[in-house]
Amino acid sequence: MKINELKKQLNAGKIDNVYYVTGQETAFIQSVQKLFKALLTPEEAEMNFASFDLTNVSLEDMIGEAISAPFFGERRLVFAEDPYFLTGEKIKHSVEQNVDLLVEYLKDPAPSTILVIFATYEKLDQRKKITKQLKKTATEIDAGKLDSHLLAKALSKQLNDEGFNIDQGAMELLVNKTKGSYSLALNQLDKLKLYAMKTKMIDSQAVNELVPQSLDDNVFDLMNQILNRNIYQAEELYHQFSLQKIDPILLTAIFTSQLRSLIQTKILSKKGLSEATIAKQLKIHPYRVKMSLKQSRNLKLSSLSKMFQEIVDLDFQVKSGQGDKELLFDLFIAKFA
Repeated sequence: MKINELKKQLNAGKIDNVYYVTGQETAFIQSVQKLFKALLTPEEAEMNFASFDLTNVSLEDMIGEAISAPFFGERRLVFAEDPYFLTGEKIKHSVEQNVDLLVEYLKDPAPSTILVIFATYEKLDQRKKITKQLKKTATEIDAGKLDSHLLAKALSKQLNDEGFNIDQGAMELLVNKTKGSYSLALNQLDKLKLYAMKTKMIDSQAVNELVPQSLDDNVFDLMNQILNRNIYQAEELYHQFSLQKIDPILLTAIFTSQLRSLIQTKILSKKGLSEATIAKQLKIHPYRVKMSLKQSRNLKLSSLSKMFQEIVDLDFQVKSGQGDKELLFDLFIAKFA
């Protein structure tokens, strides 16, 4: 369920015994925590709320807390964080957990306890017995990223409620610069509102000047300069990367990924697919699709394919130690810019 639905159910007194939270949107995870904590008064929370980091606390201790009767209150609230055993990853210095204890608890949870498991990982291991049992008996809360339309709508509402507006171009740029993250975008709103205090209108210039670019965006700019054969600007950008001590191996990996997306968007566009459909198929933001199509409009697919093969070869040369990685990347720029 989404957070709004959770809020309605909790307010109506429809409370389950076990929940698990998925998704990695920090602002939403914090909202979920506040909603559950609001079920307890400050006095009740002192005696009946506990949070466990399962990388260093045993499941036995956590379940022991969950099965205890509440003190001076109707219910007990338990947060279980970092349940690494739900993934396929091995965590160093973690407690070796007896996961069967949790499997058995999930089959028959304590009726006076609300257990909330924060399974906020990129991917859960669906093959594991514990994961299957969790999905079977617990209620899922989705704290994942919003799609671009809903994200823009949520940010616009946030601004409108405070008397501000943002134009479409600025919104697209904000969402793109913050990688479609509601949490990151929210963190940028205060300075954007301060910038627009007189006009109450946030434009693209404000977003450009105030919202920092990610490394991916800077590499995108570098690619743009190379594709437009602006060698001096490309070399200057690369020089800035060098001053920031950004490893050419990382630059090569990002460049390869972006060039692949550039080729894919061009191919799919030629097949008649819309920008929205391309974004959905490639799982990238529509604004990036728009920029990629604009970037590749006057370029031949054969030229892009040649550059892609060269960057793949460069990646192999760098990783196999066939030359100085800074020099090899610089030569790549010189060749295509």
